[in-house]
Amino acid sequence: MIRAFTEKDAPRILDIWLSASLQAHDFVPKEYWQGMLKSVARDYLPDSRTFVFEDKHQIKGFISIVDDNHIGALFVAPEYQNRRIGFKLLRYVKRRCGHLSLNVFAQNERALRFYQRCDFKIIREQTEPSTQKKELIMAWAMGCKSGFFKRHQGDS
Repeated sequence: MIRAFTEKDAPRILDIWLSASLQAHDFVPKEYWQGMLKSVARDYLPDSRTFVFEDKHQIKGFISIVDDNHIGALFVAPEYQNRRIGFKLLRYVKRRCGHLSLNVFAQNERALRFYQRCDFKIIREQTEPSTQKKELIMAWAMGCKSGFFKRHQGDS
């Protein structure tokens, strides 16, 4: 089940964020991610719309939207990856937003392939200021050939 984030979810969300960040971004020193944890809890979570994927009363992943249409985070706990949880979270948000953007590190090839399979296109590249790593900005829009999303009965 996908539902809105509540404050009591924060410890599990932060645990998923850190463990998945360390796994996916092994090209960035682990101290960077550990140092960002407090900022994510204090600044990022309160300023985003976050949805969690919960199964059998356990949060297994989450997606956060900032500025109405930018995916600031999409993480699945490492032990639950490759079970379509990320796809389900992304589909949930796509049904509620007409267009989305995100940033992904170019070295995170697994995430890059995932977003490309979900019809996101690279629109720009830049250097992420705090890590100095190459980052790709990707976008998707409903109705565009590259981002067409089939509507399902019951969608509003």
